[in-house]
Amino acid sequence: MRKIFILVCLIAFVFAGTAFAEPIKFPNGLTIDVAPGWSYEGKDEEITLIAEDQSCAIYISITDANGASGKDIAAAMSKSHGGSVPQLIDDEIYFYTFNNEQNVECKVFSGVDNGKLKVVLIAGDHKDVEDIINSIEE
Repeated sequence: MRKIFILVCLIAFVFAGTAFAEPIKFPNGLTIDVAPGWSYEGKDEEITLIAEDQSCAIYISITDANGASGKDIAAAMSKSHGGSVPQLIDDEIYFYTFNNEQNVECKVFSGVDNGKLKVVLIAGDHKDVEDIINSIEE
C-alpha cells in the first residue's frame, strides 16, 4: 500500500499542471470522474455528460426494473430505437447499437442488477469515454 501511495505522489508531482478528472457524486448515488472540458448534469436517476467539442455524449440511468428481465428490456429499447439485435455480453448485460436522428452511432449497454435497470448510452466517440466509464462507482 505504501509503494502505491509513493507511486501516486510521484506521478502527481511529475504531471503537476496536467488536468485531472474531477470526481463528482451524483444524486443517483454514482461517483464518476468527469474529464476536464466535459459538462455534466445529474438529476434524480439520470446523468448526462457532454464533451466540450460536442463530439460525444454519455447518458447514464438507474431505475427500477419493475420485475422485467434484462433481455426483455434490452429488446424493447432496441426496438424503440430501431437498433441492432441486443447481444448478451456478460451476466444480464446486453449491448446494441443504433443511429440517432443526427446519424451518430449510439452504443447502449443495459442490464438488471438487484432489481435495478442500469443503462449507459454513448453517442459518438471521444478519447475520454473509456476512462469516464471505467471510473463509475456505486
